[in-house]
Amino acid sequence: MRSLVLCYAPEDEGFARRLGGYLAANLRIGVAYGEGVVQAGFDLVDAAEQALSADVALVLLSSHSAPAAWSRPKWEPVFFQKPEEFGALLGFVQVDECRFPELLRSRARFFDARGGEWLREARRIRRWLLRPDLPVSREDFLEGPLTGVLDAPGVASSIPYAEAVAFGRAVEKDFEAVHTFDCLGRSAAGIAGDIGWALGMRLPGNTDENWDALRARCAAHRELFVFANVGEAERGQLEFGGLSSVVFTCDGPARTRASAEQIGAVFFTPPRDEGQCAALLGDAVFRMGEGLAGDFEAGLRLGWTIVAVLKGAQRFAEAIEVLQAMEQAARSRDDGMALYRIEWEQSWLRDSSEGAETGTILPVDSGEAAQLRLFG
Repeated sequence: MRSLVLCYAPEDEGFARRLGGYLAANLRIGVAYGEGVVQAGFDLVDAAEQALSADVALVLLSSHSAPAAWSRPKWEPVFFQKPEEFGALLGFVQVDECRFPELLRSRARFFDARGGEWLREARRIRRWLLRPDLPVSREDFLEGPLTGVLDAPGVASSIPYAEAVAFGRAVEKDFEAVHTFDCLGRSAAGIAGDIGWALGMRLPGNTDENWDALRARCAAHRELFVFANVGEAERGQLEFGGLSSVVFTCDGPARTRASAEQIGAVFFTPPRDEGQCAALLGDAVFRMGEGLAGDFEAGLRLGWTIVAVLKGAQRFAEAIEVLQAMEQAARSRDDGMALYRIEWEQSWLRDSSEGAETGTILPVDSGEAAQLRLFG
């Protein structure tokens, strides 16, 4: 967790705590209020210099905090050279009308919170701290029913899908990441697997263990999740808490399931594309069910391919569910050979799941050794 020190005059403590509370609620950051308070013999420049020992320092410029005289030989090295020397981020927030070096407007991270604009500037500061190397845009921020989950972690429900998706696109800069999932026809294990894959996590445990790992990870990150077609049974699992925000839609995207031919082209044509396989897993399981009920051999063949894909991704809980569907179909046909292979595979997967480490983050490196071949 990064550290943030606020530098301010005692008269500005209310503003400082309001701003610090907002940032602490929206970022993985610890806020210190007492280390940078201006006092006799310790002016705002002194406070800023001391605050540079933290990861981030925010200097609140006001009529109360501004020195009676700004000594350039004193403030210039503190404001422009020492942040780089200490490896710290330094920003300035104008609270009211006051005198300060105009160079700060053009050469520093400067935020103007005069006239009751503290929330707008707090949002801009959040954007800066999320992506310090990028310019902080000045466009208007969205207002409406979803601003609650924008300004603090929380849950919004019954939002039209199109509105939720548009909101997610508009606020990408305000979150570490934005994720959208259509859960139509997906089991709890499948939903967890889809989320884990999108987050770059391996979830090789049973369904409960996988959800525990997801909750721990998602609660620790300021990310936005948009979920469509979620049943009541799964909603509680998806309210991750912590720093995350979640939007449940009242409808879903207009879509048709991939055809058996499309599924076959992705799952049976080597080399498999891991991204395409992940996107079509729900439809592939649906088509497998159709096949098991109609053309048993075709359904079984697709089922084994899905199991291979899921094993390669260490999504063992989902693989066990697929095998259970295959087992049920094989029993109804009294197919002893198929049952023998299915039961052996189920035993192997349960042993692997019990011995696996849940929640492992996938490496970012794209090399074969680092990727560990997610699919195929």
